[in-house]
Amino acid sequence: MTNFRQLMSALEAHYPPQMAESWDQVGNHFGRPEAPVKRLMAVLDLDDASLAEAIEKGVDTLIVHHPVLFSPIRRFDFSSPEQARYEALIKHDIKVFAMHTNFDIAHNGMNDWLAEQLGLEEVTSLTPGVQEGQPGIGRVGNLPQALNRQALLDLLKSTYGRTELPVVEAKPKDSYQRIALIGGSGTQPEYIQAAAQSQADVFLTGDISYHRAQLCYQEDMMTVDVGHYVESIFKEKMPAFLTQLAQEQGFDYQVIPSQASTNPFRYE
Repeated sequence: MTNFRQLMSALEAHYPPQMAESWDQVGNHFGRPEAPVKRLMAVLDLDDASLAEAIEKGVDTLIVHHPVLFSPIRRFDFSSPEQARYEALIKHDIKVFAMHTNFDIAHNGMNDWLAEQLGLEEVTSLTPGVQEGQPGIGRVGNLPQALNRQALLDLLKSTYGRTELPVVEAKPKDSYQRIALIGGSGTQPEYIQAAAQSQADVFLTGDISYHRAQLCYQEDMMTVDVGHYVESIFKEKMPAFLTQLAQEQGFDYQVIPSQASTNPFRYE
């Protein structure tokens, strides 16, 4: 029978924890390494909806993208919604393993999946890796053909299920083909500069603040806030990866696809 330690080791071989940012909290968040893994589910976030789904479907292991525990817990007050979830995880003996910025950076991870979703070609790392030969944050690549402005926006809306998108652009271009992207929140000034220096026509990321948008406005590229929830591709593609991993490693767990949405935003 597959145990949690074996699963964690296999995942870390593909997405090494050493690749995570120094501030990140990846790895085992809940669970004994020797505990058996029988039914597992991949989710973007642990919230009430995803946890209720896991309990209802008898899941004993959750693979999450966004870490559950970031700050120290000083008191266990289960009247708070956040800590009530921790209580439920323990009561139902659900193990939790997080892959965050290591998954964003690594090959066949978040940003590669987002680039693939858009059909980008000649994809390379947007920023250099910490170690030689390793990728860095973000990806940049080319659409199969150049698109005019409306066609580009239609592609993004169709891909991400949106009817409108926040766009930052000082001067529209005749056509758009080179795309830089960072899943999640990627508007640190150094990332904006990296996108501009990559000769990108378009920079896609999420959680763009007012002042970071002003920085983007100064660059010769369109910047689009596609939202943080584009990373829900994690729960869509990870089940196939986990199934393939089981076949390769001889693991005997069952992968349960997640149907719950953890997106707090509604577009009305």
